[in-house]
Amino acid sequence: LFTYRIRINKMSFSTQVKDELNSIQIKGNCCKKAYLLGALMPCEHAEDGIILRLSDEGTADKLKYILGSLYKCTPEEKKIKRGCFEATELSFNNKKIEDFLSFANAYTKAQDANRIFKCSNCRSAFLRGVFCSCGTLSDPKKSFSLELRVKDRGRAQFIQSVVDTWGIDHPLITQRGEIGSLFYRKESAIGDFLSACGSTGTVFLFYDIMVEKDVRNEENRATNCVTRNIGKSVLASSLQIHAIEALTESRIIEDLPAELIQTAELRMSYPDMTLSELAALHEPPISKSGLNHRLSTLIEEARRRKLI
Repeated sequence: LFTYRIRINKMSFSTQVKDELNSIQIKGNCCKKAYLLGALMPCEHAEDGIILRLSDEGTADKLKYILGSLYKCTPEEKKIKRGCFEATELSFNNKKIEDFLSFANAYTKAQDANRIFKCSNCRSAFLRGVFCSCGTLSDPKKSFSLELRVKDRGRAQFIQSVVDTWGIDHPLITQRGEIGSLFYRKESAIGDFLSACGSTGTVFLFYDIMVEKDVRNEENRATNCVTRNIGKSVLASSLQIHAIEALTESRIIEDLPAELIQTAELRMSYPDMTLSELAALHEPPISKSGLNHRLSTLIEEARRRKLI
């Protein structure tokens, strides 16, 4: 006999995705078995029967339906406390389910997948079972992160081999004690995974959030660039005015060439003007680079005289 403990961290966006996935009708018995196998991927073995502890109530209801449909099995159900959350515990003892699990456990290599999955929809049902039983998904408005916690690294690698059939990027696989974890951090890979599970509405919402964040990031980058440029302009103008004031107070300005005096007077009269605007006011007009050179000369003259 086996004991299976399935842990889920209840998160608002995770729950939303699981609700949608569990609402998908599973018609074929082969797909129901595939979903059940996925749901049992994070299981542990013990001696007192089969126990499923699920933090997601929708997944618990789905499993009760599948167990009854496939094996005429009605599990005992009770509510238990798991930290600050309430979980659903399903317990049952069924020889046919044990035989199915033993059969599936013998074929968890990628090349043996066809012995388990009989039709084109089985793999999608399998991934739905995995995610609904042991998946967590962060709110994409805050961050992009999807994790699947299963029994061991071997199970994690089998899930990865199933995911590979959709051409999705490889997840990061880690081992924590006996627990194997698959991580996705790339937003496009997370969207592809949800799509492979059969999600539609949530995938559209997910990509909408991705686009919204990209647009917002572009706007922020543009705003920051403008802000930096304004800051540089303000700093440069302040330095120019400071140098001209120092040269004027020391009466050194009177001994400078006429073109520098003209530039100094215009800058003091129009301290907020851009270089292009200020250059156009000169008689005769000068280029922006020519104006910048004159202003730099005034600053250097003030520094040479140790006035600034």
